[in-house]
Amino acid sequence: MKTYLSSRILVIIAVAFVLPVIALAEANLTPEQLVLLMKASREQYNTIDAKMMATSYQYDPNNKAEPKLKSTRDIVSHWTRDKSFSRTVETSYPDTIPREDYTPTIITTCAITPSYAKRLVEAPDNRTPRGYVRSGTSLESLEKDQPFYTIYTAMWDFSGWPWEYMNLDEAVVTRDEKNKCYIMKVKMGSSPKGPLITLYIDPSKSFIPVEKEFLKYDGTLLLKYKCSDFHQVGHRLWIPYRYSWFDPRVNYGAVYEVERVTVNEPIAEELLDFAFPAGTIVYDNIVNVRYKINDANQAQEAIVDPCSAIMTDVAVTAPAKEDALVASALKAKELLDTHASVKAIESPAIKVSPTVVLVTADKYEYKLSVKKYDGTKAILLNYKFDGSGLELSSFKNLIDNEDQLIVNIDRLQSHTGFAKGILVLQFTGENEPVKITFVSAPL
Repeated sequence: MKTYLSSRILVIIAVAFVLPVIALAEANLTPEQLVLLMKASREQYNTIDAKMMATSYQYDPNNKAEPKLKSTRDIVSHWTRDKSFSRTVETSYPDTIPREDYTPTIITTCAITPSYAKRLVEAPDNRTPRGYVRSGTSLESLEKDQPFYTIYTAMWDFSGWPWEYMNLDEAVVTRDEKNKCYIMKVKMGSSPKGPLITLYIDPSKSFIPVEKEFLKYDGTLLLKYKCSDFHQVGHRLWIPYRYSWFDPRVNYGAVYEVERVTVNEPIAEELLDFAFPAGTIVYDNIVNVRYKINDANQAQEAIVDPCSAIMTDVAVTAPAKEDALVASALKAKELLDTHASVKAIESPAIKVSPTVVLVTADKYEYKLSVKKYDGTKAILLNYKFDGSGLELSSFKNLIDNEDQLIVNIDRLQSHTGFAKGILVLQFTGENEPVKITFVSAPL
């Protein structure tokens, strides 16, 4: 098994570090246009349900023929735009056993929402399970709680940097004629010493950046990412069945193999959450308390924690409720409920998705999801479309039973360059209109 994995790893290392001779030409897309095409491609992915096998390795500069196997991971992942769940069984292979009670296999379970993240760490022995709860400002920041690299982040993540930080005014786009891809070099943020990202974007794969390089401001390579073995899944969406990352500073990296995957299929709510098992010690960073999970029918045992500022308020505990993050203390539950209500107030009244749509030559009908957060049905008052190279051929201005608007967009054959159109939607009870951008690559 180890020999087989090592052989695969060596092949990946060789591919990653052989620099091909590249013929560059002037690009026919600006950085802004290229980013819009990537965003439109990214917004096609709403759910990804997958099982993967990951292998971590360390490359020894003094022994290039045999990288060291450091760990293997069996991963089950349920990802949606609002929530995600993962269960990872990781087995490590250290050079030396660090202690007598060392357990090489650790099981990590995560549930992530825009408001909080839950994490459970278990070992297949009698060790006490540990649980962790924390809040987050965005789904992107909470993704870091997962102990692996998801398929979605492999395609669309920029080393944790938000896309809005791309300094497109200074970005440079060229076209690699040999490999038929665009190369965009862009600085992240406004600092003179901000990091740089080089993206290798494949138009034949719906403008997915199939390779990414994360560099220091002086050009020093920090991380290298690669997606390969692409297959079209579900609604003809591209998925990499192999992806990897590598850190040349420590000669450490990981390779992921996708064993099964479905895209844009419904994922049941119960698959996106989990309950802390009895006996778990939970560290709740939202309300700064620590507690132990007992049987579901018993009161939870509060643990006196000198670091907890509100422990005196929650010494008398209430029965745990999973829908409130299994908070053992009444005060903790009240604070969590308040936190949830604030999130609800901050949410917009209506959501239309996607906001950026990729128009292709072989498709003319596009569906927009329209949902109101109060559960009522949205009513469209008016709409307007302005396009350059795109035209609105028909529009059914009734929201169907699946809360969708059907839009027909035609690409003008006489317009061979980058095409763009803006659809403005005005809904009853909403002061601000919703804008949807349609984009199409050069012919």
